[in-house]
Amino acid sequence: MNLDLVATVIALLTFFGISALMALSLNLEYGVAGVPNFGQALFVSIGAYTAGVTYTRLLPLLAGRDVLNPCGSDMGLALQLRTDILRSSPAIGLANFVITLFIAGVIGGIVGYLASYVMLRLKQEWFLALVLLVGGEIVRIVVRGYDPVICATNGVSGIGQPFNWIGEPRTASILFMLLVLAFVAAAYVYCERLVRSPYGRLLKAVRENDQVTLGLGKPITRIRAQVMFIGSVIAALSGVFFAVNLGFVNTNDYVVTLTLDVWVMVVLGGLGNNRGALLGALLITVLDRVTAISAIQLNMMGSDFEFNYLRFILFGVILLLMLRFRPQGLLPEPQQTTEAHDFLAGDHA
Repeated sequence: MNLDLVATVIALLTFFGISALMALSLNLEYGVAGVPNFGQALFVSIGAYTAGVTYTRLLPLLAGRDVLNPCGSDMGLALQLRTDILRSSPAIGLANFVITLFIAGVIGGIVGYLASYVMLRLKQEWFLALVLLVGGEIVRIVVRGYDPVICATNGVSGIGQPFNWIGEPRTASILFMLLVLAFVAAAYVYCERLVRSPYGRLLKAVRENDQVTLGLGKPITRIRAQVMFIGSVIAALSGVFFAVNLGFVNTNDYVVTLTLDVWVMVVLGGLGNNRGALLGALLITVLDRVTAISAIQLNMMGSDFEFNYLRFILFGVILLLMLRFRPQGLLPEPQQTTEAHDFLAGDHA
């Protein structure tokens, strides 16, 4: 099999960027604030389903065209209509993409805030993890059986990225990759500034001892809900990028294993360390791509060995080894995250 190295690197960096957004989201929620979110797939899917709805209903309206049913007998015509608009009207496609990001972020943030604010009022915050885990599967099953969202089991195709109007596919892919990486850079800077701020230190205080923090008069339930809002917004944005990168929205992409993949990234990189989240996302993305390419090569060689499932074994082994021998991750959380440490030590004199 001939491997296009440039195309592989572009795809790898794009997938890394999307995974990095997911990892930064979970690291902020659990690594920094100690809020266990086992519903990461739920918030990523919110972004993807939003893209499925806006690209099939909103995009034609923005272009002044009639909205066709994307799931019925007009499925082919609706797909052709979306493709024509994205290729011939780049401004319309970009506007629809920006609106999709905004709507997805708002919906994801609200869902994350409301779910966590209600569930975290209970004594055991791990109840939230269970609710989000089950909730993600409930939403997936409902969407899978309800046509108006993304055509049930058929899914929705033609969810093109905003640079599809460019005639050269490689150039379009490079521009989209750069856009994803720009969002990753912005999310990283935001998360770093948040962690190093007084509010970030408050989040760590809640994580380390919520009872002491509560005794100091801090509204820990509201604080945890706030960080869930921020993390859910980032996760929903990653879902939009995930959908437009594939060009297809289907419920099978947002199962529990997606959540577990993100947890492996964060635990591997280092809980509470944003650089660790990026490192974990990079390593897992490379491992995932290598196993996928190896599986294709083995199948072409006539091998009966199902190499695809090896990734699940590898991820499980990685998680167990990290928890046993290096629970702090490859890049442990830094002890000093503010200049106040040096100030108090007298280095300012």
